[in-house]
Amino acid sequence: MVTRTLNETDVYEITRIHLISFSTFFLTRLGESFLKFFYKSFLKHRDSIGFGIFDNTGLMVGFSVATARSSGFNKSLIIQNLNSFFFIGLKLLVTKPGSLLRLILNLSKKNDPRDDGDYAELYSIAVDPGKQGLGIGKILLAITEKAALDRGCKKMALTTDFYNNSDVVSFYKSLGYVVFYEFIAFPDRKMYKLVKTLI
Repeated sequence: MVTRTLNETDVYEITRIHLISFSTFFLTRLGESFLKFFYKSFLKHRDSIGFGIFDNTGLMVGFSVATARSSGFNKSLIIQNLNSFFFIGLKLLVTKPGSLLRLILNLSKKNDPRDDGDYAELYSIAVDPGKQGLGIGKILLAITEKAALDRGCKKMALTTDFYNNSDVVSFYKSLGYVVFYEFIAFPDRKMYKLVKTLI
């Protein structure tokens, strides 16, 4: 297998794995075209960290995307792609108005008062279901953490579901993550914010 930094040409493969890995997630319900736009915008951002693992045929089997600077990242991402977000927002307003409200509220959510956002943040990590159990997730997480550390980040954070998610939470805890706090994502999805000290 080959590991390399992601670029905009990988968006189709990232989206393919996202769709089969996160079929019930909110972003997935916004549609394939939104996911392609989101990941493309993400990878273009100066603070993005993205890695993919590919099999010997060149097919992606897993990916991770993170930002080296959590604080202000969502706002910066929107400003950098303002025109595109505007037109996507108009489309969602017509086709999925409730989803548009949820997207806005979750992108603009305020953190816990103890949370200053001074850390790198893992936004998405996924492994092709047919390749799970091979340690690909651990490899992706380790190289993402190292890249964040190389950029001067002292901590890495991530969010994950509170309910029916014990295997995922145990996976992160086994790799040094601890619960920072719990919160409710709009409208009523209870989540963990986990954090790991990298140095």
